[in-house]
Amino acid sequence: MAKEFINLRVAIIIAFYDGNKYIEEQLKSIFAQTHKNIKIFIFDDNSKNSLKKFLVNFNKKNSFISIIKREENVGYAKNFLYGIRDIHEDFDYYAFCDQDDIWEKDKIEIGLKSCQIKKTNNPKLYFSRTAYYNSDCTRQIGESKKHKKAPIFKNALVQNIAGGNTILINKKGRDILCNSLISEEYTAHDWWSYQVISGVNGEIILSNEKTVKYRQHKENIVGLNNSFKGKINRLKYFFSGEYKNWCTINIKNLYLNKDLISTNNLETLNYFSKAIKSTNIIEKIKYFKKSGVYRQSTSENIILIIGLLLNKV
Repeated sequence: MAKEFINLRVAIIIAFYDGNKYIEEQLKSIFAQTHKNIKIFIFDDNSKNSLKKFLVNFNKKNSFISIIKREENVGYAKNFLYGIRDIHEDFDYYAFCDQDDIWEKDKIEIGLKSCQIKKTNNPKLYFSRTAYYNSDCTRQIGESKKHKKAPIFKNALVQNIAGGNTILINKKGRDILCNSLISEEYTAHDWWSYQVISGVNGEIILSNEKTVKYRQHKENIVGLNNSFKGKINRLKYFFSGEYKNWCTINIKNLYLNKDLISTNNLETLNYFSKAIKSTNIIEKIKYFKKSGVYRQSTSENIILIIGLLLNKV
């Protein structure tokens, strides 16, 4: 790795909850990273089962891993978001990490190189594609989509394409994200990160490299979403009212942070909010078009419009 990258300090935030089954494999993949200037923070969300003894002993012997146990369960989204906030050391970059995946050895290196292509001091959020694996991570069973449309606020408002297990955020992006944490409820840590950093016109950087073996098992909170079953589940989310609930939470949180959001993106938010609230179909369509929001595929956009007209958004 080039000298300019070696000194970049990376904090890795693991949101842990009863994850003893897979955590050792994940940690081994982190220890094997080509980029070595890291520190691991494991935030135990008041697990029912205690951490494996090997991990507790490892924590005592090594300064680059820290375990913080929460006094009460806050849920996976807030465990990640509070985790990035509760690190009281300065780092150049911050990475979210699931407890049950396996990282490719150059995951961090690829992310850092992608973020450093443009020598700017803007808020940055990087993410990549993932490869889906079976429960014991011995066989690839799929991969995340290639996204062709721009990853900007107009997309982030209605769709999360930034997989949290691949996200890397620079210090400026992290500081803005921390300033936005004034709500009691979040749909997902990665979606909120994508919305906030794109909302301030930060740089959203997408790599088509697959840098994570995304383990699929029955305990997954979020999993493979481009299979037939995944597509059916997305339709269920739309028409059961779940997606509408997510949008309501996100919009409320964005308005709480309207002083952070750029003028052009606040205009997008206002039009989209009007489209949702309007009871007149013609006005709904008018405001929706003015908002300019979009999902990544034609079929998803059709579903979005139908959902809007049926008051499911």
